[in-house]
Amino acid sequence: MKKGNILILADLNSPLMKPRILMLRDLSYHKYILHNANNLSLEDSTLADYADFKVLEHPRISSPRMRYFYSFFYTFYLLLRLRPKLIVVHWASRLYQNLLLALWGKRVIVHTMGGDINTQEDCYGKKKFFTGVLLKEARIITGKTDVMKEIARKNFPFLNEDKIKIISWGVEKRFFKQLDRGQKEKEKIELLGKNYQNVFFSIRTFKRVHFHKEIIKAFLESYKNNDEVCLVVSLLFKEQDYFEECDREFNFQENKNIIFVKINHNDMPRYLHISNAILSLKLFDGISQSIMEALCAGVFVIASEIKNHAMLLSHQQNAYLLKDFSELNEAFLYCLSHKFKKIESLMLDSNLQKQRYLQILKENFNV
Repeated sequence: MKKGNILILADLNSPLMKPRILMLRDLSYHKYILHNANNLSLEDSTLADYADFKVLEHPRISSPRMRYFYSFFYTFYLLLRLRPKLIVVHWASRLYQNLLLALWGKRVIVHTMGGDINTQEDCYGKKKFFTGVLLKEARIITGKTDVMKEIARKNFPFLNEDKIKIISWGVEKRFFKQLDRGQKEKEKIELLGKNYQNVFFSIRTFKRVHFHKEIIKAFLESYKNNDEVCLVVSLLFKEQDYFEECDREFNFQENKNIIFVKINHNDMPRYLHISNAILSLKLFDGISQSIMEALCAGVFVIASEIKNHAMLLSHQQNAYLLKDFSELNEAFLYCLSHKFKKIESLMLDSNLQKQRYLQILKENFNV
């Protein structure tokens, strides 16, 4: 028997959403998803992933101000009409919607991301104010790690520690697959046009905060004109001016073993399974999903030595942790000459994380 309604607010174009939302699939409620008012229509393939949910989309409105205005009142209408027993908010950075959601706060669970709570990313000014309104009134807040919990309490000191829970979400099963030598050669030829002996993958979005310039410079110092080694660079959500700045310095046309690709998340396992190591550099960070996925695929992680990374990354076992960018060349060499050592972690187990999630909903919302 259906017991009521669940309202989920999420950006369904984000690759992170599908496995997290589907953890609620078996709950015996009417489940509604309100897709973000970002003027990005959903493809049929995306809608098909949520066959057990009712997906609601905003109309396309060119004016951002009018779009936010409409979203505010449509959300208000849904809250009154559905009277949801549970409201699930993926990302708290929703500005005016947060005022409404805060009024229903005892029914709200907020799943935060780094940009929601970290002032070094996107949590400042007006956005921080509206996020704080929602976080203060929400019954439960989740973060992926204890470090994220510390950041949330530092930037929102009024938060009660007891209502901040840790859910890492785990990793989808397709990332655990291992390829034999023949399969890897075939994938390399199909994806890269050549069977490179060694592949490095700079996995973060092409933005200045992810230090692609430093990565490319170090790679060319070690492997310029080397036909056996390539660097795959993600161009997803690139900052065009930063890309052009790097191009002027390195002249990408002359460096054929730097391969730029715009990878969607469905293809991410294929690129991970052919890589010797991924690079994920940032001076402040949570545990990114791509790092968790790389570890499940058995791939070395070259990353900055920061507090959050210590929860999953062990120097010279499954990762090479950099104190300084000058160590990049040594990190490249280390990952090619040593064997990856797998470290078990409950953070990577999606089934255990699902059980943890459903337990939190039962204990706090009687869902």
